[in-house]
Amino acid sequence: MTAERHATAALRPDGGASDSPRQCHRRGCDEPANFVVLERYQEETGHGAVEARAELCRGHTDEESPANLDGAYDDYVFRVEPISE
Repeated sequence: MTAERHATAALRPDGGASDSPRQCHRRGCDEPANFVVLERYQEETGHGAVEARAELCRGHTDEESPANLDGAYDDYVFRVEPISE
């Protein structure tokens, strides 16, 4: 998972979460997001954990796999979870 794929929930102007359906975070994809992909790994410098999170459509979720196994440590996580509606 690359830094480009980091995602956050859409926000309303008042700072709250949007009620609109989430869209796939991949550039150029207009499909609805069905899954959250999370990878937590040790930063290359060893100064802490990095958490990469992306909301993706089914097709782009199928393409995901652990990308930072070199940074795996005791609390390493690679997880795919469905987005509840």
